[in-house]
Amino acid sequence: MTDELATGMAELAALLLSGDDVAPSLSDIADIVARMLPGDLMVGVAVAHEDWAEVGGSAGVRTMLSEEPGHNGRAHPSAQVIDTMHGIAIPDLSVERRWGGYSARMLDHGIQSVVVQPLPMEGKAIGTLSLYAADTDGISEQAGRAAVLTAEHIGTLLAAGIGIARTAALTTQLRATLVSRSCIDQALGVIMGRRRCPREDAFAMLREMSQRRNIKVADLAAEIIEGVTGTKPLAPHFIES
Repeated sequence: MTDELATGMAELAALLLSGDDVAPSLSDIADIVARMLPGDLMVGVAVAHEDWAEVGGSAGVRTMLSEEPGHNGRAHPSAQVIDTMHGIAIPDLSVERRWGGYSARMLDHGIQSVVVQPLPMEGKAIGTLSLYAADTDGISEQAGRAAVLTAEHIGTLLAAGIGIARTAALTTQLRATLVSRSCIDQALGVIMGRRRCPREDAFAMLREMSQRRNIKVADLAAEIIEGVTGTKPLAPHFIES
């Protein structure tokens, strides 16, 4: 692995594992890939959704890609790559007749050759990595091999980033549940002390009051605690590991 490729892989990891939404970073990803691959190539990155795609490009093709239709349409090589999970190499767009007017649009922008690779994640393609050259046969075998490796790396990083986001969301949800539970427990203690009753009866009273007032049990519990103490209920202390 060349120094440029290794440095680029590290930059991609830092960017994609930052926890931010990937969509605004697609052009940054493309810029990094353009620097790391040999041949002074231009790069596009697309992440597919059900009927549309988020697209970003390196400096030379950014505007072109923002105007390019159909990344998730049938008349586009990216759609075929996403469907089949197989890359496509187009060494000479002037003789390429597939995908409707795709070749003509690329040629109008000075693009003569293209390579498109899938971004794999969990057994399917979630998008594409595209290389663009201004010359016929302008994408070397070395660049093509590096593109395959880079696309796999990006897919792995995207999967890891999504996993981090899911874990963070689950942690937030769990903390909210624990805060709610702690609040209810404090309110039950208040009711048990006032009514001289066991926990089960106190909870039945709390639930009946929440239904009668049509508010959540946790919100009613917070009202009870604030009414007794004059302050909002204290949240439980979490120790970060």
